[in-house]
Amino acid sequence: MQKTRLFAAIALCGVAAAPLASLAAGADTFANGQSYYGQPTSPQAATRAVDLGSASRINVAYGESVTFRSGGQLFTWTFNGLDRRAVDVTKIAPAGFPTKPLVVYVGLNPANRR
Repeated sequence: MQKTRLFAAIALCGVAAAPLASLAAGADTFANGQSYYGQPTSPQAATRAVDLGSASRINVAYGESVTFRSGGQLFTWTFNGLDRRAVDVTKIAPAGFPTKPLVVYVGLNPANRR
């Protein structure tokens, strides 16, 4: 009987700790794998382009698509994840993309009533 209770307590602790372990891993994604900050998209969807050499911060509307350029490379991102966030470009840039510190301020999602 004691062993059964001990096993149940250990199993319960393991189940309770699983979500905390995913948060501790530092992945900026929801449980479904989508990024907190939005998603990459095609350059044709961009409403504007930002040269990382000339900007230190920008404001974007929720859902806006922006093309980032640096060192002859570019990538396009749609900011449709969490609203009212400050996002560092290094968190969303593809691997090997030459970045410098740039903060993107994402506006309020019009569907939210806060």
